[in-house]
Amino acid sequence: MDDLTSQQGPQDDAGVVAACRELQAAIDALDERAAKVLGVSRNDLRCLNLLERGPVSPTRIAETLALTKGSVTTLIDRLERKNLVSRKSSPNDGRAVVVEATSEAWMVLANIYRPFGEALSDLSGRYGPDRARVVSQALFEIAALCRTEAGKSQSMSSAG
Repeated sequence: MDDLTSQQGPQDDAGVVAACRELQAAIDALDERAAKVLGVSRNDLRCLNLLERGPVSPTRIAETLALTKGSVTTLIDRLERKNLVSRKSSPNDGRAVVVEATSEAWMVLANIYRPFGEALSDLSGRYGPDRARVVSQALFEIAALCRTEAGKSQSMSSAG
């Protein structure tokens, strides 16, 4: 048996589901710790994670986090008071506002997540590039399945 299939747990559909549940619980625990270190709620942390790719409009934050515009305004105000985000004019439309994470937020988040990222890189390196690509592809496909199912749940709740 090779390294990839010799891990604990059955290597059938039930094993994949169990591994996904375990991964979700572990990521949830890591994010919970990050939220506590930052002194923010989980939704606040989800907003900071969304800003990882760059400035985002409050409307996009509301859509992504499934919050009302009023709730997003309160969330942004809270993060601004902690100096974790700032509002600025949109580069595309000077009348619009975008939200971006501050350098302080990035420093704190890096201190929390960098050790995990380094350990994950070490783990990936043990598999070699070909296997790492297979694992990455599987994880992306699992994430896509989750997003598809989440979309179904949202459409079902708004239809009722």
